[in-house]
Amino acid sequence: MILALYGAGARGREVKLIADLDGSFSEIVFVDDYRTEDLMGCKVYNFHDFKKKFSPDDVRFMITMGEPRFHKEGYERFKQAGYTGAILKHPSADISPDAEIGEASVFFQNVCVGSLVKIGVNFSAAPNCTIGHDSVIGNSTRIGANSFVGGHVVIGDSVFIGSGTMLRDRIHIGNDSVASMGAIVFEDVPKKVTVMGNPARVVSEDRSSFVFKTSENMEKISQSKGDVAVKYWEVFSKCFSDIDFNPVSFRFNDDGWDSLMQMNLITQLEEAFGIPLKGRDVMRVNSYETGLQLIRKKLNEKEG
Repeated sequence: MILALYGAGARGREVKLIADLDGSFSEIVFVDDYRTEDLMGCKVYNFHDFKKKFSPDDVRFMITMGEPRFHKEGYERFKQAGYTGAILKHPSADISPDAEIGEASVFFQNVCVGSLVKIGVNFSAAPNCTIGHDSVIGNSTRIGANSFVGGHVVIGDSVFIGSGTMLRDRIHIGNDSVASMGAIVFEDVPKKVTVMGNPARVVSEDRSSFVFKTSENMEKISQSKGDVAVKYWEVFSKCFSDIDFNPVSFRFNDDGWDSLMQMNLITQLEEAFGIPLKGRDVMRVNSYETGLQLIRKKLNEKEG
């Protein structure tokens, strides 16, 4: 079985080391749409080339993107393509045998998971964190290093628990919320907010921004508004799923295309990005790359 790690950054390197200790995979590869060079002796593929080369029957995947937004989107992308997630555990992780764990989940060094804990898919527990008995954790949630989750805690989907955070027993953390580094949480947290401090309090009700203000994420914001390239590819590939093509070199006058397909793409792009594409805009979309450039330009004009 082959293990695919989606994200060739620092987190990908760390998860790769856990996979090496696991020893059950015949090959490990990275999937990354922004990097092409080999990493840690492993091949790196963009998602399009990866799908062409590897069958879902031969692969298990793990999402290794640091930013929570990309973490969730990456999982959905692999599932839509028919792939199944792996479960990776560092040898020092202590996980109760009656705990339920979803696919595409990873447990780092010295993680402790108590009895009857239920964990959803695409989960990550960083080193030295503890999850108390009978807790329930949703999908695409991450818990930072040295954090503590009390017993009977309910954590929703797409939640990010920062390093050193402590959650009192029997509280509820709503979907899409963030508990910032070192927060001491005594009360329920509503959905789509950020809390911090001791005792934790709501400091922001805007969950549209990134959790990590890294240079890589800022570059993605300025160049592609965060996930434009990924969303564009998803729309593009769905419109032309029956055609085998190289998006870099393919043009709309090549074999397999027609004007109806092109207009369907325009309609789907308008709906996905919430921008109108009329007249000369349509004529400018004559290839994969020119379409992506136009979408970025229109979004910049909309933001400006």
